[in-house]
Amino acid sequence: MSKIFASLSLIILFTACEKSVNSGDIPNYSKYPVELNKEWEYNTIFKLEFYDSTGHIDSTEIMDLGNTICKITNLNDSIGNYSNLVLFEEYDVATPQFVNKMWYLNADSGLYAIAYYNPGSSQTIIPKMNIISDKDLIKIIKKFGLSLASYEGGKLQNSLGDSIQFYTYPRKVFKYPIRLGERWVELIEPFYRERFIAKKENVMINGVTFSCFKVESDWNLDVIFNDYINLKSGLVMRELFTDSVAIINDNSPDPVGYYRFTSISKLVRETFP
Repeated sequence: MSKIFASLSLIILFTACEKSVNSGDIPNYSKYPVELNKEWEYNTIFKLEFYDSTGHIDSTEIMDLGNTICKITNLNDSIGNYSNLVLFEEYDVATPQFVNKMWYLNADSGLYAIAYYNPGSSQTIIPKMNIISDKDLIKIIKKFGLSLASYEGGKLQNSLGDSIQFYTYPRKVFKYPIRLGERWVELIEPFYRERFIAKKENVMINGVTFSCFKVESDWNLDVIFNDYINLKSGLVMRELFTDSVAIINDNSPDPVGYYRFTSISKLVRETFP
């Protein structure tokens, strides 16, 4: 399988929405926004840039992956041995019949992802996106003369399930209290990843400026993965970026080109209960 598909299949998304009480410039306490029926809508734009060994960009593909809606539908749900869980339901606007669910424990020490249903991947919910469509992926394969055999299974994303799945270890989405410089272990399996609050940064979306905490990732993938968290609105922007990835075909170990991709998801609407 070519490196482009191996690397793209590892890109995942997950929730990081927060609300806090301010204490001066740096908040000393924050918890998840648990208002029933609170709703967010995100739009995701995906850009692929292909270039040769001299750095010349051969072509650029920009794809609007559509909008995703996420909503809190229960504040006191129970599954398995867990109770007092916050339930999120999420779906792409284009396919509202496919509803994904995620259960979180909003404890004093942090926000923990406990279980999920029908997510299409093991790390999903806000905002959900399919990295690239079958149609566009096949176009890229043909563009670079790659073998369709490298497109394993005919799909880049996992198929939807029909049962609730529990994390082996609850995934720590956030550590409380939220403050600059805070670091925590988010994941142990299926890989190790730490997250940390790097700095405060203003983000402008559709003419509105949000004061955000920039949450970065420390992991062993060559992918920049950042979330921008506003203390009232939650997750307002997510960005993923990687560069200098070689594209290898089945007939030669020499690269036939390189690519970089950027994925940006932005909040386009929020509804308070």
